[in-house]
Amino acid sequence: MQKIVQTTCPYCGTGCGIDLIVENGRIVDAKPTENHHVNDGELCLKGMFGWEFVNSPKRLTKPMMRKLNGEFNKEGKLEEVSFEEVYEFLGKTFKNSVEKYGPSSIMGFSSARSNNEDNYVFQKFFRALGSNNVDHCARL
Repeated sequence: MQKIVQTTCPYCGTGCGIDLIVENGRIVDAKPTENHHVNDGELCLKGMFGWEFVNSPKRLTKPMMRKLNGEFNKEGKLEEVSFEEVYEFLGKTFKNSVEKYGPSSIMGFSSARSNNEDNYVFQKFFRALGSNNVDHCARL
């Protein structure tokens, strides 16, 4: 049985209405929301076809880290790790970099696919670490 889930297209900051067609818990199609106040029943190619990655068997669903002999190493092989291990690693890496090189040594690059609230918290986090080096991919 098909179900229509009305949502906002995640591909840019415009806010187009998109109807996801869901069957058995999987997105099978996407259509523009008719008479939507932003896109009035139109979608760009990304909005129309960009959902297909969701069901890809190649999609990463767990954090991965390059390791050699159980430790992070750029030359290592990708291994599945826990979120806790990733958070600990990132925390130590940020802290070490800020202590050694100052807060300008770190930067954050966010996504236009994130909502405003998530992007706000993201930039707030980097500014709390002392860095004003925050950017995103939404510039056209």
